[in-house]
Amino acid sequence: MRALPPAPPPPGQSAKRVPHYLWVGLLLLGLLWALHSVSMPAGLENAVTLREAQASLPQHPQQPPQRVSLPHILDDQPAAWSGWVDYRLDWPAALHYDDPAQTRLALLLPRVGTRFRVLLNGHEIYQVGWYAAPERNILSAWFPYLVSLPPGLLQAQPQQNQIHIQVQGQLLERSGLWPLQIGYHGSLFERHQVLEVWQVKGTWMMLISSLLMGLLSLHLWRTLNERLFLLMAVAALAHSVRLALSVSLEPPLSFGWYFYLHRLAFTWYVGFFLLFVAELLAFRDRLVHGLAWFLIGVGPFWLAWTLHTQDYDLYRIWAGAMAVCGALSLLSLLFRSLQRGALESDQILVLLVASFTLATGVRDFLVVQLNFPGDADLRWTSLGSLALLFTLSWVLAQRATASTREVHRLNQSLAGILAKREAELRQAFDQLRASEQQRAIEGERRRLMRDMHDGLGSQLVQTLNMVRSQKHTLDAGSVESMIHHALEELRLMLDSLEPMEGDLATILGTFRQRIEPALVAAGIELDWQVQDVPTLPSLDAQGVMHLFRCMQEIFANVVKHAQARRVCVRTRSDAAHVYLTVTDDGLGMQRPHTKPQAQRGLGNLRARAGKLGAQVRFFDAHPGTGIEFAFPIHRTFTPEAGDTVPSVE
Repeated sequence: MRALPPAPPPPGQSAKRVPHYLWVGLLLLGLLWALHSVSMPAGLENAVTLREAQASLPQHPQQPPQRVSLPHILDDQPAAWSGWVDYRLDWPAALHYDDPAQTRLALLLPRVGTRFRVLLNGHEIYQVGWYAAPERNILSAWFPYLVSLPPGLLQAQPQQNQIHIQVQGQLLERSGLWPLQIGYHGSLFERHQVLEVWQVKGTWMMLISSLLMGLLSLHLWRTLNERLFLLMAVAALAHSVRLALSVSLEPPLSFGWYFYLHRLAFTWYVGFFLLFVAELLAFRDRLVHGLAWFLIGVGPFWLAWTLHTQDYDLYRIWAGAMAVCGALSLLSLLFRSLQRGALESDQILVLLVASFTLATGVRDFLVVQLNFPGDADLRWTSLGSLALLFTLSWVLAQRATASTREVHRLNQSLAGILAKREAELRQAFDQLRASEQQRAIEGERRRLMRDMHDGLGSQLVQTLNMVRSQKHTLDAGSVESMIHHALEELRLMLDSLEPMEGDLATILGTFRQRIEPALVAAGIELDWQVQDVPTLPSLDAQGVMHLFRCMQEIFANVVKHAQARRVCVRTRSDAAHVYLTVTDDGLGMQRPHTKPQAQRGLGNLRARAGKLGAQVRFFDAHPGTGIEFAFPIHRTFTPEAGDTVPSVE
């Protein structure tokens, strides 16, 4: 049987996809070629590069002038050269002109510092910080300068022109003079624009990118709580400090503080960057962590000692140590990556760009610090750091996006689980509610049966017994009275079932309809002072029945025993309680020979008040007797299912 051919790839998707880090590698090679081209080791058209000068020390006239090669670094010279140095430049024979008035010439100073001035034929034509106070910190070496040569000061014969560049040096800042160009203004202007973009505007772009990267990483760390973002935030913010100090011509710091913070920020940038790369690759490499923490921990002390001794060789050693630590760390990570055998494309990309950045840093160290052959006008590290920042920004954005997608997926999964559990809980709640309703119905049925047994049933049994025992002498009035009482009991139970929702005024009004005819028949006046009060949760159907029984007991005592002519019902409330008071103007509480039925009635009142969660108080009304119920407003009273209430005699 012939095998089926492999399925073709989906439309729009090639069979083999070139990894994006290969494209980045080709781009980095192109950047290296661009850096070499822009550095322009060859001479400029219509301009001459001056690589020698005659240097003298005006403050030490006994020192004879010396012929020096450029760059001439004052930190590499004896102590006498750390002050004021005068460089006399020879007019190149290849640069000539016919009419000085029609000639526009210029000097291009790619790097000079720290304070300097330019003199043409004894006249000052340009200066930076030359006349500033000694305590002011002037840093001119980071900026390129294009100095026009005024035609009015040029000699008729080019070889008669004298150009002097005077420099005031600053120890530890690599002061001095670098190779410079002299020629026609147009050619030098283009070169100056290139230097301005790479040295100044490029640094500002790096500063803004690094600052935004640091703040974004700090925000992501606070949001996601991942150590990776914290390491990146510290590295980027430290780099931002270094860049901000680099592009400041006159930083608001003394030189000592400037030097210390500028170099320490770069040291910490390298150290935390190594920790970040190790964390990104998920390697617990002891060598990388040891080298990184060596830079972070030893750097502050080494730089402080360098500042104390004013020995630039100490910083040159430290810069070399940072380059070696970076190289060893990346080699170790590459070796561990090869051992692991499988890396994600983002990790390969970071290693590739980090190697490119290290290469640019090593090149700058060799050319700038050790004066290796090469054009030191442009710092390759600027482009390397910018490429690294953009790469890390992209990788972190990918990480944050992946985390956000994972959180979104987990939220959707959690929402589904919650919806399922909610449906299950709703079903269980419905079952529980149905069971609770059934239990409540059963409880209410038992309560009605108990009330009917204790009230209506008791009255009917007494009536039946009287009819049976007094067949021949039966009093129709007595039977009528007892049946009337049984009917009142039935009506009272039916009234308690009315939905009155804890409204005490409504409950008492219902009771008034039942009791007022009996009071009128007994000749007792009813003073009704019931007002609206807060609802009472304890006055449900069972609570209403308890209250009816209490009021029934109270009014029965008033009618039978108090010999009162007037009874008052009053309600009031405060923040915590609702009060119900019943007072009469009868004999009062100090009555001799209190009947046992009355004693049992008072006990029933206390028992039923306890069922309501209320407190009952008996007091002397002068004249008469008063009874006060205090119902708590914020207390929910729920009687137990097995509660039994004593019957009212």
